[in-house]
Amino acid sequence: MKKILIVDDEVGSRESLKMVFSKDYQVILAESAAVAITMLATQRIDVVLLDVIMPEKDGLTLLKEVQNLYQDIPFIMISASMSLRPVVEAIKAGASDYVTKPFDVAEIRRIVARALENSVLRRKVELLQNDVAREFPVDGMVGQSDLFEKALEDIQRAAKTDATVLICGASGTGKELMARRLHKLSARHEEPFVAVHCAALPESLIESELFGYEKGAFTHAESRHLGRFDLAGAGTLFFDEVSEMSLAIQVKLLRVLQEREYMRIGGTQVIHTEARIIAATTRDLAAEVKARRFRDDLFYRLNVVPVFLPPLRERADDIPALAHYFLQFFKRTMHVEAEDFAPETMDLLVRYAWPGNVRELRNIVERMLVLHGLQRRIGSEALPEEFHSGASVAPEPERPAPAEKPSGAGRSLQEIVHAQERELILEALTEAGGVQTRAAERLGTTRRILKYRMDKLNIRPGRSPLVSG
Repeated sequence: MKKILIVDDEVGSRESLKMVFSKDYQVILAESAAVAITMLATQRIDVVLLDVIMPEKDGLTLLKEVQNLYQDIPFIMISASMSLRPVVEAIKAGASDYVTKPFDVAEIRRIVARALENSVLRRKVELLQNDVAREFPVDGMVGQSDLFEKALEDIQRAAKTDATVLICGASGTGKELMARRLHKLSARHEEPFVAVHCAALPESLIESELFGYEKGAFTHAESRHLGRFDLAGAGTLFFDEVSEMSLAIQVKLLRVLQEREYMRIGGTQVIHTEARIIAATTRDLAAEVKARRFRDDLFYRLNVVPVFLPPLRERADDIPALAHYFLQFFKRTMHVEAEDFAPETMDLLVRYAWPGNVRELRNIVERMLVLHGLQRRIGSEALPEEFHSGASVAPEPERPAPAEKPSGAGRSLQEIVHAQERELILEALTEAGGVQTRAAERLGTTRRILKYRMDKLNIRPGRSPLVSG
């Protein structure tokens, strides 16, 4: 049962409030600010009803003294004065609400219920954010490959607006992490980020989870249940695997996107939402629309700003940086000696095809630290068998069949130099397993310069390059 602390120097006022709330709450009485401070320090209090005018120390002074210590407790101020000044002071000091004597019983009950509901909501969101911050650190967006940098640029541009964003990519590529990055960069970063994992919610529960329900809406609905839209408030609502929603729920989500309002199950009150919507999917939603498994009107509503996350096999240059990031990330909580990976270990990591993408890489690094973390440099024996068998090795860049060496006749000096430079780059790429950073090291240059020369010479990793004239 929730505890209400009533602080008032008048006996009659304290007893009246006790009669109002004793049926539904555990009521604790305090006749002075000094007693109230003791109660707050020794008991778990859920809400405080605080009289403004009291001898020795008035309610506003008490509120200012304890507000920082008990930020999760709502303080509701009570006063016989109709003046606006104490109301303004109380709100500035952190009061959640203000009522005047003589008070209306139904009104003060509503105010207390609303304050408690908001307090519970804040606590839930804080716990959720703390949990996911450990699982999804936003500083974990590591990579410099062109496709990944393009995704980061798109996210940064979208963060400056309230546009709906659709993040596409294979499982394990970091779609939720990217959504959280967008939220952190946006003007809503101090508001909640609430995730809805559509594939994990059964059809019978997803509507109540999204929109909530009122007491008595159905059997066993013994109290009001807040939905994800309630939890998100003016923050960000992230729909992971949005393609897994049934057509019936898609209709309801579309209405919220269009009208910016919804109703709880069993409710009669229309609730306005200011939440920003981000969706993610591993499926091709355009193909799902053609197959009539996804509504085209919802697709167009979600696909305002599309962002594509490439699979890890297409950003092999980022694997060394990601592996070292996860090494440092896990070292914070593990008692390990590991400081680096042996060259042969990194070579196997880079050449692996990574069907599970970044999530799989994270898990592999964690596994190596758990089993071999006492090695200062982790050797290749720490990797599972599939890394050694070559069963899942990323394809190397294709090379054209070797041509006959030109005699030079009929060709300019520039053409001959370009042909030789092209051959050197292709050889370095092959020896580096297609990783441009390593190829650049072999050539004694930087990745950016190598990329510039590859573009100049029409060298495209993964397919036979075109001969440049």
